[in-house]
Amino acid sequence: MDPSLLYKEKSFLNHQFPTISAINDPPTIYEGMIRCEKGKVKELAKEKIWPFTDYINLQRFRLELQREYPLKPPIVTWLTEIPHPNIVTNIPGAVCNSILGEDWKPNLKLVSVVNALYFLLSDPNPNNVFDNPNCLKAAEVCRKYGFPLRRVQKDNKENGVAHFNIIPIPSLSEVKKPEDVAQFIILGEKKD
Repeated sequence: MDPSLLYKEKSFLNHQFPTISAINDPPTIYEGMIRCEKGKVKELAKEKIWPFTDYINLQRFRLELQREYPLKPPIVTWLTEIPHPNIVTNIPGAVCNSILGEDWKPNLKLVSVVNALYFLLSDPNPNNVFDNPNCLKAAEVCRKYGFPLRRVQKDNKENGVAHFNIIPIPSLSEVKKPEDVAQFIILGEKKD
C-alpha cells in the first residue's frame, strides 16, 4: 500500500465524514458512526416499526484496508448490534453490498464505501439476505414494507412465491485480515 495514497484517502474521508477516524498510522483501519437520517426508513421508524427503529440509531462500524488495497476492497465489520438483512454484527466481511465485492473498482474511494453503508441503512435489500435468524426476520419485514426501493419489484401474485438469495455468513478463515502494525514511542524519565 502506498502511504501517500493512504493519507490522501484519510484526509478526503475526514473532510466528508468527520465521525470516521483512523485508529492506526499509517491509516489502514478506521472506525466510525453513521445512521439513516431520511427517507422511507425514517418514516417507518417514526411509526415505531422494527427493524427500522434501529437503522436511525447511531451505528458503529470498522473499515480495514487489505494489504492489496486499492486492488481489493476494504473489509467492513459492523460493530453495533443491528437486525438487518445484509449485515451480521461483529463478523469481518459480513456486510453484503456489491461495492464490497464484485463491483469493487481500484479507483473507488473510502467515501464510496461509507456512502454504500448509508445506502444499506436507507434501503435494505431483503433479496440478498445472510443466513442468520436476525437477518431473515428483518428481511421479511423489509419485503413487507416494499424494500428494496431502488428496484422495480415484480409481484408474482399468481403463486405468492417470493424470490431471494440466502447468503452464507463468511467464516473468519475466509476473511483475510490486514496485519496490524503499531508504532509507538515509550516516554520515560531521562536520567542525568
